[in-house]
Amino acid sequence: MISMKQPSPSPKNDNYARLANYIADASHKGEKCMAVWSAGCMAGEDFQLGISEVLATQACNERTKKEKTYHLIVSLRPEDESKLSEQDFKDIEQHFAEVLGFEEHQRHCGVHTNTNNLHMHVAYNMIHPEKKTRHEPYRDYWKRDNLCRELEQKYQLALDPGRKQRREFYQYVSNKSKNFLPAIERAKSWENVHCVMAEYGLQLSCKKEVFITPFDNSGMAYRLKGYELHSAFRKESLEKRFGSFQPKKAFYPAKETFIVSKQRNVNVLNEKAEALEAYTGQESFDGYLKRHKGIIDSARESSSSWQEFQAVLQDELNITIKERGRGAVFADLGTRGKNQPHAKLSCLGREYSRARLEVDFGELERLNEGRTSTPKMGYDSNPLHRDPERGRLYQEYQLGIKKRKKMFEKQKEQREHEARELRLKWKIKIKKYQIDSMLTWKEKRYLVNAAKAEQLRHEELLKEKYAEQRVKIKKEIPYGNWNEFLRQKAEAGNAVALAILQSSKKKEQHVFNERPVVKLLEGMTYTVDNEGNITYKLKNGGAVRDCRKDIYASNDLEAVRFAERLKVRRFGVKAMRQKER
Repeated sequence: MISMKQPSPSPKNDNYARLANYIADASHKGEKCMAVWSAGCMAGEDFQLGISEVLATQACNERTKKEKTYHLIVSLRPEDESKLSEQDFKDIEQHFAEVLGFEEHQRHCGVHTNTNNLHMHVAYNMIHPEKKTRHEPYRDYWKRDNLCRELEQKYQLALDPGRKQRREFYQYVSNKSKNFLPAIERAKSWENVHCVMAEYGLQLSCKKEVFITPFDNSGMAYRLKGYELHSAFRKESLEKRFGSFQPKKAFYPAKETFIVSKQRNVNVLNEKAEALEAYTGQESFDGYLKRHKGIIDSARESSSSWQEFQAVLQDELNITIKERGRGAVFADLGTRGKNQPHAKLSCLGREYSRARLEVDFGELERLNEGRTSTPKMGYDSNPLHRDPERGRLYQEYQLGIKKRKKMFEKQKEQREHEARELRLKWKIKIKKYQIDSMLTWKEKRYLVNAAKAEQLRHEELLKEKYAEQRVKIKKEIPYGNWNEFLRQKAEAGNAVALAILQSSKKKEQHVFNERPVVKLLEGMTYTVDNEGNITYKLKNGGAVRDCRKDIYASNDLEAVRFAERLKVRRFGVKAMRQKER
């Protein structure tokens, strides 16, 4: 289980009603919702009336200049779907409300099943319904993260290691647990336990639970609850053996210590690039630079000035270095203007920071603008999928995208031309009223204001006209990226598109051999996500998710039976029996 607060929009774009209707899936009549409810409202179970109540409450606080809505998402793994009922989700939401301080606030909640990971959306009204004051949780990430670990234990859900720092510490402790767990089982007192843990640079503390932390006490990011590691570290288990918790009384030298990783892994993409690649299925500019880091390294070693270094970058990769703010970025020479792909220099490591490069080459110099070159390669946002059959489909995708781009550009030119003519027409008309000597100043003011109002009305009509045209273009070519194109093809029954989507997933070790990709079941309602996972929708509202490595069913009998039949079809009877053993 993981939780995430959606980035807050600017106050002028903060719209509680729009978010609540999205949670209820109002535009699709609730097709992707497993459950929808509201809490803390005087309107009771009336969802829409509750929204009106929230808007009235928010309107009472005119003092705050910040957003008034807190959007929380709680996501679960596919295997956890069958473990939770609708009432469980309501209880989970209540726990989050209490931890964040929103238990007395109004909120609208919904559980969505439209992705591979079942997830819950909650819209909290940050304005208290009685006090009319704004509440914003402090250090909310740590509160939510601790609660996720407690809920995983309470509902027997799959454990999630959390963010990077916590994963590093968890991995260190779990690796060393093979050595210290036998000694913990033989221990006869709390002091023996402290002595054993100290050998590996670890210490214990206790509040509601037993916590494991490193010696340097690196903060909440490096803190584990004992039961996350092993049941032997449960507070109840240890207190049953040794009595109530006792802190360490003596100093014990450490043989090994946990060292916080300060070096970034330059092979790992930054969050925005990773999200872009996951959404579009195409290589990001950040990924392109890291894939060719060897060429950039050799160019740096062989160069003695900025011009030489940038000339090699242009000839080899069609990129350059330019100033941006107080730093500098790599930029793609194949694209100009505000949409030019770029990535900061330090994405390739600290040795590529502007300060380090200026030590080698002196003050930053831009590439000579008159220099021409025929680069050996360039950034083209190629697909990440390596399936050999993607060639024909990718050509079809490129043709559609080019056509879509031309249609949008043509429409934009027409809109700007009409908008210019409209502004000129009303500017002339207003000017005539202003210089007309036959009119009194009151008549001039009235006519000018009326003309301005009419101009605004015509501008709105123009916007509506071209908004309808954009909708038509999107219906004609309904995909905007490679993943979306493949997903739509797969949902239409194209087995090649489904195989390409699934080829991006990392190969996983199975206890049995998986059969080749099974054709989509005819006569079934299904959707395909960006990773090639198939979600079959049953008539009774149940869902079955085919994630290739396993098949998961929602919490109802018909879905479980269908999942069992699908497993036999996918893995075979013998493999299923071996797995059960």
